[in-house]
Amino acid sequence: MISKHSKIKIIGVGKVGSSILQTFAQQGFSPVGIEIDQKAKEAAIQNTERNLSSLVEKGKMADKTKKEILERMKITGDLSAAEGADVVIEAVFEEMNTKKELFKKLDLMNLPAHTLLLTNTSSLSVTEISSVTRRPDRCAGMHFFNPVPIMKLVEVVRGAETSMETIETVKELARLLGKVPIVSKDSPAFIVNRMLNALACEAARIVEEGVGSIEDVDIGAKLGLGHPMGPFELFDYLNAVGLLVHITEYMEKELGSRFRMPVWVKNLARAGRLGKAHGKGFYDYTSKTEA
Repeated sequence: MISKHSKIKIIGVGKVGSSILQTFAQQGFSPVGIEIDQKAKEAAIQNTERNLSSLVEKGKMADKTKKEILERMKITGDLSAAEGADVVIEAVFEEMNTKKELFKKLDLMNLPAHTLLLTNTSSLSVTEISSVTRRPDRCAGMHFFNPVPIMKLVEVVRGAETSMETIETVKELARLLGKVPIVSKDSPAFIVNRMLNALACEAARIVEEGVGSIEDVDIGAKLGLGHPMGPFELFDYLNAVGLLVHITEYMEKELGSRFRMPVWVKNLARAGRLGKAHGKGFYDYTSKTEA
């Protein structure tokens, strides 16, 4: 039975992982983050304190509540802290071998038989990630969306060997976090990112073919489709131009040419134009002009 007393361990506390950690703590859990990179650990703590302080300043959270949330959160650099967990959520770099190596290590640890091994992958095969364990029935995808404390959706991904009991438990965990779970079969990019990456590929082809500019496409998506951001603005905001290229190459291999990303986008990533935080992405933020 999953509850707010369950032992939750989150491996990888980068931008997304730290937000997942914060979300669990805000909802009354006492989660433990595991991160070997000292700078990432420090950044996670600083970012969480900044996020919560912003809520206090806006009158959306009491200072006492902020302190209680921070006290519930723990971050360690020791992977063995995962031992005894009821749920382990992996939030490391979006690369298949990296995730599989981590799941191999977890499989060799002293974990209870009921422990769930969940991956926050946004696009990769849950079946392949879980194939290196002896408990693929207890493995699933639990894909959060940024910013995690605000976004209501969680994709629960069913691998080829995932049991229905596991799926129902992960759905209940999402509900305890105040989220709305949807269930996806194990297919590249699942439901939401499959739609988003299809839009991104077509938007890039529109620019490649000279039908419209980057700015025209973004304005069209916002004012014509009602999107809060255009596709190019969104990937710049997420600093995910490189990730977009990486994932669409995987999707093209699995699903075909409709996910072919034009070379001009790949060249942006090769040039280090990865998004807003890097100064340049699809747009040049140093001069505020389009790419």
